[in-house]
Amino acid sequence: MSRTDGTDTAPGNSNPGTPTFETVTGIEGFARAALEVVSAARYQLAMMSVDLDRRLFGSEAFVDNLREFVLQHRRARLRVLVHDPAAAVRNSVRLIEFGRLLSSRVEFRAVPASRHKLREEFLIADETALLHRGSPELVEARHYADAPMVARSQLRGFNTCWEESGVAREMVALGL
Repeated sequence: MSRTDGTDTAPGNSNPGTPTFETVTGIEGFARAALEVVSAARYQLAMMSVDLDRRLFGSEAFVDNLREFVLQHRRARLRVLVHDPAAAVRNSVRLIEFGRLLSSRVEFRAVPASRHKLREEFLIADETALLHRGSPELVEARHYADAPMVARSQLRGFNTCWEESGVAREMVALGL
């Protein structure tokens, strides 16, 4: 795992208003940064993933942090968009079960087929923090700990996709 700090501009641009990010590499780096983003959240978390890779989103530590977030704040809400709900259920059983138990605050939706080309994965906390990688195959991601403009822009795209998405039936508790 390695880390580097950077700016979201072309080399040589030293604009003081430019959001800074930390480049995280590897599974461990992404998982650590995901925990930081969840820990920073107070009211809302938005997450998009292809299949909720268990190494990133299925760990006990990650789910424990999500549980603490949801239970600590009465207005807290977690929204999760996935491309492949069946694979997500297989990969992240802890996360899915947690969501089923707290279904009034945790919602899962399936990305519509028309958006499957967008394979990016990200986590957004309170329109402030963002962890983003362009696809699940990439080993490098950007972690913006405090970048409201970048996070809001990403959240707008998430919200558009959210509105177009349907409930991920595989991820919802069966009302028996």
